[in-house]
Amino acid sequence: PTLGTSGWVGAGWGVRGCGKDPAARAVEHAMGMRRARRVAIRAWMFPRCAYSYVAKRAAFRGVLLALKINCVLGASSVIDGMTFSRREDYEKVAALAQAQGADIVPLLIECSPALARARIASDAARGHLAGDREPFLVDEIAARFDASPEHAVRIDGSLPAVEMCRLAVAAVTAQMSVALPKA
Repeated sequence: PTLGTSGWVGAGWGVRGCGKDPAARAVEHAMGMRRARRVAIRAWMFPRCAYSYVAKRAAFRGVLLALKINCVLGASSVIDGMTFSRREDYEKVAALAQAQGADIVPLLIECSPALARARIASDAARGHLAGDREPFLVDEIAARFDASPEHAVRIDGSLPAVEMCRLAVAAVTAQMSVALPKA
């Protein structure tokens, strides 16, 4: 597929604080994609959210609906606000993309847990839309992280944000120019 036909779905993969948000924002702006942001969907659905499992799953369903509508419209999307620590969530996104004739580009953004915790603490001091982003959760999520797809593009999340974002955009651009294996 090419941009604007069957569509593409970019999925940022990694622990909280690894750099998925800036990478997704960069891909959104550089590639003209629509950003399906789970944290924003959840905040809209549940303005006084207790950050429960049910609220997160409902917001995930909202992300899937946004992706499906974008694919039907021939618009490409980039997913933000999800760790994809559960492989089954990625598989659901990949199955939806495949059913809609879209290809998926998983971006695995990796950084040390210490760096992720520091970024989350910094984000919290500035105010972050996800009120449940706590530094201690990095280790909890990392401990139960399922393996990423073999064809995931690995990006070093410890690089300066500008370089990491440049690599994310370059990776999506490169993947869009070749046939990807269906998920």
